[in-house]
Amino acid sequence: MNPAMVRLAEQYRSQHGENKNAWNELRNLAHAFAKQREQALLDAAAAALAVGTIFHADGIDMSAVTPQMREAFSLAFPDKDIEALADYSPQELEGIVSAWKGKLFEVIVRDQLNAGEWVGDIYLREGQQAVLAEAANQPGWDLQILNADGTVAQELQIKATESLSYVKEALERFPHIDVITTEEVGSILSENFTDVHTAGISNEQLEQAIREPMTSLFDTGWEEVFETVLPFLPWVIITVGEGRHVLVRRKSLERAFSDVLERSIKTGVAIGAGAAAAFLFDAGIVSIPVTIATRLGIDRYQTFARAEGRVNRSKQRLIVLTDYYRALPMPQS
Repeated sequence: MNPAMVRLAEQYRSQHGENKNAWNELRNLAHAFAKQREQALLDAAAAALAVGTIFHADGIDMSAVTPQMREAFSLAFPDKDIEALADYSPQELEGIVSAWKGKLFEVIVRDQLNAGEWVGDIYLREGQQAVLAEAANQPGWDLQILNADGTVAQELQIKATESLSYVKEALERFPHIDVITTEEVGSILSENFTDVHTAGISNEQLEQAIREPMTSLFDTGWEEVFETVLPFLPWVIITVGEGRHVLVRRKSLERAFSDVLERSIKTGVAIGAGAAAAFLFDAGIVSIPVTIATRLGIDRYQTFARAEGRVNRSKQRLIVLTDYYRALPMPQS
């Protein structure tokens, strides 16, 4: 055999080892790829959870606020912004719910009367109109029925409550003004008091309508803790995971720091993509698949890029070997 060919074969064997070593390297490569895939999936899941937490954090759901509710809030709190309710404590919100609920009941009763509906034994005659008091603390009456010429036909008190004593007290203070109240009290008192009328809506229904857009604002302490911690979960997982590799001496501190930085950047990009999708489509749920797909897509792109680099390097080495082989002297026959 040509001595040059023997030297070339020995050189290749010394560089790449025996066939058994090649299989070991292949298994190690597959294992590393699987671990990297698991790591990417974990990062993607944590990133999606973080985005979801951000977009489902405490706030008022404006889609659940009806025009009547918005008007009632403006009447009860003319100096407050409804979207700023997220800044209030649960204790402060309880007071807001009570006042908002009462004003919402007034708006509903006014609209029912102006729509030609009966409210208890009260209805509007032709040309009459129901109007609410402009001041939230108007003494005595809450709603007036005006004739076509603007004169007052009747004044009414509107009370959203479950308390019998509260309605009785209102009747005692203003005996000449009838009371329209919610189902719980009105169904009892209207049988014995002709000046008490039932609007056909319960105090519980009113309160539920007010609380629904603010459900997340009444979170428990633990829920508040989770909502504070979860947005930072991806970086906690990355840092702890890489730190564990350093402790068991599977990675150097410098390599772990580099990996933390790389994974953090990729996760940050994924979270940014998810947030952008949520803003564009006005739906937080869209952010979850977008975040996961972006994080996994970055890793897939890098994997293919590295594979392409290996192929190109191997190709260059083959070219060098081919040129080297062609340059060898031909054996003498």
